[in-house]
Amino acid sequence: MKLSLVALSAILAALLFPSAARAYVDPGTGSYFLQILIAGMLGAAFTVKLYWRKIKSFLTGTVFGRIKTEEEQQTGEDGKD
Repeated sequence: MKLSLVALSAILAALLFPSAARAYVDPGTGSYFLQILIAGMLGAAFTVKLYWRKIKSFLTGTVFGRIKTEEEQQTGEDGKD
């Protein structure tokens, strides 16, 4: 417990009091991060598209849908005409 507290304190101190980096950032780094961002967004969009029916049925069935009566549940009717 004491060791983890010391390690956490050291990490916190390193983050709060950074020294000068004097580092070189390659111009291609921005392009690389942009590629990662776009790939992540496209991956998330594809995942939503893949599971859209499940997401839609979950939201309409439990969150926004009305609660079925016992009679409707037994007969399998949804009460819509």
